[in-house]
Amino acid sequence: MQSGNNMASDIGGAVAALQAAGEDIDALITAVGKAKFLDEIPGEDRQKLRAARTKLRKLLAAREAGGGTVSAGAAAAAAGVPAEKSPHMKTSYDAVEFDTLADVYEGLKWRMISKPGGATVKPDDFYRLYALQQQASQGDNTTERPMWAEKGGLDFEGRARWDAWAALKGLASEEAKLRFVKLFYEFPPSALYSDTRGGVTA
Repeated sequence: MQSGNNMASDIGGAVAALQAAGEDIDALITAVGKAKFLDEIPGEDRQKLRAARTKLRKLLAAREAGGGTVSAGAAAAAAGVPAEKSPHMKTSYDAVEFDTLADVYEGLKWRMISKPGGATVKPDDFYRLYALQQQASQGDNTTERPMWAEKGGLDFEGRARWDAWAALKGLASEEAKLRFVKLFYEFPPSALYSDTRGGVTA
């Protein structure tokens, strides 16, 4: 059982992380996840957690409205429910698997999400994997952000790929490979119609 001082330190650290995250979606997701214990503690700090979740929901809604996509983990954090866990998670990962996994991730049975005008995109985790693969193999994104699709309308697919890659500017190749391998095993099965990763990595 934690002492009063340790509990106060945990609460203070969790609240500080919520405040420091600002409007950085990734930082907010992490901070909200670590602060979920505040749900059990009535008072001002619990209200700060709920306010952070509300902010996260608004930021995620704005991302979707702008053509971006939202991962299952992000949506779960915003809703205050546990994120779905992958049955393929490991205790450690090795970048040596990068080439094998990079060859197969696009062929997984990704769910499709409808966008305005009949366009479709894949779940956010697909674009995170794409971005890490590109960063690992080509370095920083120096291309122009796409705007229009060939058939007219916004190029949601192209923009999602571009945005995810551009967000990794400065990330070293080896780190990108390791993050790719980790994400491949850890993204939730709900991103796929059928989770066939077990056959790929067996």
